[in-house]
Amino acid sequence: MKRRYYLCLLFSLATVSIFAQHGNVVEKAKYFLTADDLPDVITFLPEAPKPSDPIFYNDSCVYEEGKRLRDTKRGQLAVADTSITIRYIMQRFGRAMKCDLTPEKYPILSSFLHRTYATARLSITKAKDYYHRQRPYQYFNEHTPVPSHEDANDWTSYPSGHTIRYWTSALLLASIAPEHQNEIFKTGYELGQSRAIVGYHYQSDLDAARLVAGTVFARLMASPQWRKEYKKAAKEYKKKSRMD
Repeated sequence: MKRRYYLCLLFSLATVSIFAQHGNVVEKAKYFLTADDLPDVITFLPEAPKPSDPIFYNDSCVYEEGKRLRDTKRGQLAVADTSITIRYIMQRFGRAMKCDLTPEKYPILSSFLHRTYATARLSITKAKDYYHRQRPYQYFNEHTPVPSHEDANDWTSYPSGHTIRYWTSALLLASIAPEHQNEIFKTGYELGQSRAIVGYHYQSDLDAARLVAGTVFARLMASPQWRKEYKKAAKEYKKKSRMD
């Protein structure tokens, strides 16, 4: 059953997964809040685990497990998941929501989702430099399935920026389409775990990112402009999803 799921998923995403092979194309978005408006994650996130910490043992085990998955369909999907275009993210969640979730069909939701997770990602810019953590492939001195993204000087593993985008997207979409919440959260979790499979993040990077995503999402809910745009996006989804 899992094999059939991954085969179908890979096939449906074939038109966009090529972007994952040729670098990330990050579209620019207007932020709902500035970095100063957002929670200072350094004040509540624990230090990134060091090799001498017990948590690092779990990080290492997850890394090794990820390596074993790289030659499987799940590993191929993890490579495709390195794409962070709005189109790719919407298509991934679209399967969970059982609708044709594309920027063309849902332009309001597309713009809103993009602005929301871009704002959430803004919250960790300073933290990544502050914690200055080596990525797994750097620490273990091994190549990844996406060598074009490797950078020996990119010590920004903690927290995971990709996972911030994915989990924020899951929180938003689940609130708009609660009837699909379980599938949405499952997809959001899998997208984050793909970062461990390809060796770009430790498990603790992913866990920290999900924590940050939750705090930023709560902060966004206090923004009048965000709530205004949320209502528009939710209205569009409810209207157009009935036609899928």
